[in-house]
Amino acid sequence: MKIKKPIIKYTEDKTFKDLIKENNYCNVCINDTEDIEISDITFDSVVFNKIDFNRVLLNNVDLIDVIFNDCDLSNTNFDQKYLTRVIFNNCKLSGISFINTRLKDIEINNCNGKYINFSDTDMENIMLTDSDLSESYFSSCTIKNLLLHKVKFCKTEFIDTKLNKIDFTTCDIHLIRFDMKSVKGIIVDSLQCQEIIGMLGVEVNN
Repeated sequence: MKIKKPIIKYTEDKTFKDLIKENNYCNVCINDTEDIEISDITFDSVVFNKIDFNRVLLNNVDLIDVIFNDCDLSNTNFDQKYLTRVIFNNCKLSGISFINTRLKDIEINNCNGKYINFSDTDMENIMLTDSDLSESYFSSCTIKNLLLHKVKFCKTEFIDTKLNKIDFTTCDIHLIRFDMKSVKGIIVDSLQCQEIIGMLGVEVNN
């Protein structure tokens, strides 16, 4: 699977206040956190470095060609939005909401993503690597091309979400929960198979 990377040809260092003043949200690099609210815009070709988004309220914001490095986006709401060619590196993503959101060409690398809500999410070309998505929730998602590598899914739930041919063999699936639609066709190793059997309430007589 080939994921398209963010297309960022150049950036200028700006502050959030600069963006609002100039009404320009493209080709910028943000390195400082400010207490501010940003609404009804699209970030296009933007790099965020070490930003605490608990102080930056994003309201009705789309993301195109964006990179987040070492940012805290905990509990950020991206419901009913469009994110494409976005990379999250070493970020705190706990409690993010992607309800009824379109995600395309997304990378999540070395992130804490506990309690993420993927409900009615349209996901295409997604790569999750070395990240913790424990106790996250996938419900009624449409998934096309999902690559997993060393992802922790402890107590994560998959409901009404087709996962046929998705490979979980490098992942921690302790206490994971699937319904029958979601578990069909997943790829696991022999030890993980015992976890799945136990989850389904099947007893194995040796």
